[in-house]
Amino acid sequence: MRLNRLLAGGSIAALLSGVAACGLQSVEPKIQLRDALRAFGDQSSGALRLSVPSSEDDIRAFIAAADEAGEGEDVPDDVLSTLLSSSMVVGFDEGKDAEDPADDGGRFVVEIGDLDAVEVRTTGETLYARADVDGLADEFPDLGPDLESFRAELDAAEAGAADLPAALLAPARALLEGEWMSLDGAALVAKVEEMSGTAATVEEDAKLQSDLQELGGKALQDAVVGVERKGEDDDLGDHLVVKLNLRKGYATVRDELPGILPTGEDPAALEEQLPPVDEVPDQDVAVSVWVNDGELTRAELDAAQFLEKPAGHLVLRADVLDAEPVTAPSDSVEVDVNALFDEAMAAGDAPFAGGEVLDAYTLATWVDMDLATVAAEQGGEPSVAFLPEILPWYEGATPDLVITAVGPRVQVATGGETVCLTPSPDGMAEVIDVGPC
Repeated sequence: MRLNRLLAGGSIAALLSGVAACGLQSVEPKIQLRDALRAFGDQSSGALRLSVPSSEDDIRAFIAAADEAGEGEDVPDDVLSTLLSSSMVVGFDEGKDAEDPADDGGRFVVEIGDLDAVEVRTTGETLYARADVDGLADEFPDLGPDLESFRAELDAAEAGAADLPAALLAPARALLEGEWMSLDGAALVAKVEEMSGTAATVEEDAKLQSDLQELGGKALQDAVVGVERKGEDDDLGDHLVVKLNLRKGYATVRDELPGILPTGEDPAALEEQLPPVDEVPDQDVAVSVWVNDGELTRAELDAAQFLEKPAGHLVLRADVLDAEPVTAPSDSVEVDVNALFDEAMAAGDAPFAGGEVLDAYTLATWVDMDLATVAAEQGGEPSVAFLPEILPWYEGATPDLVITAVGPRVQVATGGETVCLTPSPDGMAEVIDVGPC
């Protein structure tokens, strides 16, 4: 351990071997944890396997305790068994240049038992995906009829006897055969910008993500109120129990989040919307962490401690895997984004392409979400005051679309239908009445 090495001198060790030894045991694990987390954060590539290692009995006891009203539905045995045998692998790779996102990579795998059910990779701005469709059909027999129906439709479309976008035929076949398909994310973003009339702010989004990650690390650091060594494991290393105070961590987030999020010229507006610090429970939460030779190997959180009367266990586990580069598959079938959108536009099936797909009610739900988004960005409550800012996004959505403010409400008319929206505080469109406002 680092402090042991620093205090290796015999006379100093003897001097501290008495009462001060207790203090040493409380300080050293904190340094051990700090160094392990810092080392993990400094990695240019890494991966975590996320899983739920609890037993079925523990899960059921947890569910029963969490459902105080007793109104929850029972989880079928096969569903619970599948959940507990499943895991997710999340990996990242900053490439050769950590400052250049163009060679960044990411990996996401859904594992069900020994089955790699779905895998998604990103390299630069290209997304790759594949699925073990046959394996999924064996694991979930109810999928069988739907898969067979889709295969038959795809066969017919390839023979010219069914109507599926030609740009999707080859990628769909690749996915059904368990092969890789790919999609150019930059082309997709460009198409969405072209059709919606908005421009993506890639640099701002990247900075926001970086700032949020930094804030998360600081909040975690401020929330730590104690670290205690509980033992060791031959494979995982030292077992440390970290106590995190929810209120302390939230206080850091509340203080600094308004200055990070895009809230216009008045960050205080967002701060006023966040719950006061004293409304967050002053509760210490225990997280188990294992550190081996200065490296983080595993972390676990038992959600049962959040219950008023803890029962059972719902353990969320993250295992640190060996770092490996995320590379593009050697071969994949590409989705031609431009061709796909052109076909959809010609058929009137794409958003903003024709009046048959988008009705007044659907458009009203979109308006409500956009009002809430703009209000959050600029500070304030969603209202018709923000309507002028979002109207350009809907130009050309349908040939006869009319969106107008009627008092505090929004009237949406298209295709002979009219609805009246009352802006909601969360963008969930709780109140949409049929007919004019």
